[in-house]
Amino acid sequence: MKFKFKIDENTSLDDVQKELDSLKKASTPEIPLGPLRKIIEYLGGNEVAATGSSVRFKHEALKGHPYFRAGIFQVHKIHKGGNLELIRKSDYKKYLYNPLIYIIATKKEQKNEQ
Repeated sequence: MKFKFKIDENTSLDDVQKELDSLKKASTPEIPLGPLRKIIEYLGGNEVAATGSSVRFKHEALKGHPYFRAGIFQVHKIHKGGNLELIRKSDYKKYLYNPLIYIIATKKEQKNEQ
């Protein structure tokens, strides 16, 4: 699967949510991690130190959430050699999708309050 989503000055939260939804439905067993890192950065998150094959991210919107109290969520990379980092689609659905959708919903709510 080619990841064709580009982030620029016209990218909206709805655009990001549609892309995350399409990744969830994609018929591929693996997803490249690099573009997901860019989405997380666009949403205001950042990567934090992790050990082994784990990749951890932190976002302020998740602090206090029952499952992400410190605002941290993580996923494991697949090691296949080379410099392409991949994650399993099942791990994306289980560990990344929900916190990212929660962040988007929180950001939309903040926009509506302004």
